[in-house]
Amino acid sequence: MIPEAATLTPEEIARRSRSNFLASFVFLKKERRRALSAIYAFCRAVDDAADDPEDPAESREQLAFWSAELDAVVNGSPRTATGQALRGLALPLGTDPQHLREVLEGVSMDVEPRRYADLEELDAYCYKVASAVGLACLPVFGARGVAAEAYAKMLGLALQLTNVLRDLRVDAEEGRVYVPADRLAAHGVDAAWLDGSGPAEVYRAGGPVAALVTDLAAVALERFERAAILLPVDQRRALLPAEAMGVIYRELLDAVIARGGHLDDPVRPRVPRRRKMFLMLRTWWRRHQRPHGRS
Repeated sequence: MIPEAATLTPEEIARRSRSNFLASFVFLKKERRRALSAIYAFCRAVDDAADDPEDPAESREQLAFWSAELDAVVNGSPRTATGQALRGLALPLGTDPQHLREVLEGVSMDVEPRRYADLEELDAYCYKVASAVGLACLPVFGARGVAAEAYAKMLGLALQLTNVLRDLRVDAEEGRVYVPADRLAAHGVDAAWLDGSGPAEVYRAGGPVAALVTDLAAVALERFERAAILLPVDQRRALLPAEAMGVIYRELLDAVIARGGHLDDPVRPRVPRRRKMFLMLRTWWRRHQRPHGRS
């Protein structure tokens, strides 16, 4: 079975998505934007392949297709438009296919529902599905080196933990719980409550679900702060797309915090499109108003 995404161009895959990741495209020149579209399309395709909880067998089949396509990218014989763009655009800029392999491994963990004992286990997953994406993108941004990699790794952990918090209810409705078991136990939260169907009192301000969200949001905030410290001064212009994405997700985390424990409300926290554009432009303006090499 050939996945639908295999019949589309990277640009078509990108247009179908409303991902915050797309915000970073506007800062890049055409060829680098096309390379980033290829990376995004591959990651989007494999994530969608793993996102069908009703048919794990089909998910595994689609992931096997993309695994073979990634091998073909490395070997010089890709069959899809996305694979061809990775081979012709992203790899020449320095993207390491191993990082895309890690993304595949990470999303494969979603095919069968699993639980995470603690934050360390969750971080191993977050690294594969988020930090590895950032590492694959660094050469496309024009950033390299240990400092840039440390920044990408930490920012990825912050972004993905924000995603986990935003999607607590949606994921739980699909049978997925990413919140570490030790954090659930510490706040007396039953994992079954995360889909919003628990007793009304557990979702109230000051209740156990609110305490859980506050706890994990503090971890995400700390990671955003650590990422800001790790951002290498001499590569800030190159890393502007990543920094802008971090600013958008930091505001998304504020929306998650404002929602608190009210998972009984189905409205999903989000950053409106116009606000995203404002945040991107403000980030660009601030970066270009500062002398090169200064924070």
